[in-house]
Amino acid sequence: MRIKLLTTIAFLYVMQFANAQYDIQWQNTVGGNDYELTYSNLIVTTGGYLFGGTSFSNVSGDKSENSNGFEDYWIIKIDTLGNIVWQNTIGGSGHDMLTCIISTSNGGFLLGGWSDSPISGDKTVDSKGSYDYWILKIDSLGNIVWQNSIGGSSADYLSSISLSIDGGFLLGGYSASSISGDKTEGCNGFWDYWVVKIDSVGNIVWEKQLGETQLII
Repeated sequence: MRIKLLTTIAFLYVMQFANAQYDIQWQNTVGGNDYELTYSNLIVTTGGYLFGGTSFSNVSGDKSENSNGFEDYWIIKIDTLGNIVWQNTIGGSGHDMLTCIISTSNGGFLLGGWSDSPISGDKTVDSKGSYDYWILKIDSLGNIVWQNSIGGSSADYLSSISLSIDGGFLLGGYSASSISGDKTEGCNGFWDYWVVKIDSVGNIVWEKQLGETQLII
């Protein structure tokens, strides 16, 4: 069984293929009256699928919540037939872009991306400067358990999350920030890789800047 995703600037389009001949088993178009982008999806062990991305839409179409500002994180749980089980729009008054989702050991999920929102809407931690890594732990129903905003005075973009063997998480992305906020090392050039280890509740354990004097992305 295969899942194929097609994303445009207008909607999330989901198709499930039943066999190697790509016969369509079901399909669903999910979105509001503005545009939605999906960046991450995973199979849920209890059944169904979780999709995460970004939405500009207010309440319309399949969107059940208004935007908090500009774009927000938008999380959708669908069942094995493509029907929406629950959804959550998560964001502050600025720009919030979700890029990655992983499952956690207790049936919840960790969401990651970047945000320049101040404390507003669902955002309980202020921006450190420009864009920061913004991570949120949600439970199996999409409710926020905890969150943290990690960054320096310039732009920091989170692109991946991995589960570590001690129950924490490893965050990977790139940064243009100098020593400021949570950054303890300045950039070697303009952009550097920035790796951050956090514990199971989002606290920083260590962080490392990796790069050269030229552009690294």
